[in-house]
Amino acid sequence: MIVLGNGKTLISAWSPTPARVVREALKLADVQADDVLYDLGCGDGRVVVSACRQFGAHATGFDVSPKRIRQTMRRIKSNSVEHLATARCQDLRQIPDFHNATVIYMYLPQKVLNSLGHRLLRDCAPGTRVLSLQTWIYHWPTDKELVVRIRNHRWHIGLWLV
Repeated sequence: MIVLGNGKTLISAWSPTPARVVREALKLADVQADDVLYDLGCGDGRVVVSACRQFGAHATGFDVSPKRIRQTMRRIKSNSVEHLATARCQDLRQIPDFHNATVIYMYLPQKVLNSLGHRLLRDCAPGTRVLSLQTWIYHWPTDKELVVRIRNHRWHIGLWLV
């Protein structure tokens, strides 16, 4: 469940992203050890942990579900990346420190993504890389796109530069 800034609630089913898609998205954004990645709607923390383990980045996962944050923290601990990763139970529209992120990762419903576009442009530092899976930010052309095929499913990944 995601609570929108206008007080309305949007129900969003958690949908785990395959490891290969996560890896390809992080490669598309050229994630490095000096990056700070924010995963908006982190679910079970697989993106957070991948950014740390495979690329050496610092990462923070955000989710409004305490259950998902507990899952993320367990995954962080079981992968021994506590020195690089954390998770925060927080509404995406209430994140005060977007300016700290060098990479933003999202797999969110279209309505939520649209509501975040202006905020990302306003609050992220120039050069921040924004990744989105399956949905594009309206009125913001991508800088790069990638399609990853797994079985009969196509995963569309978009990259934007602030």
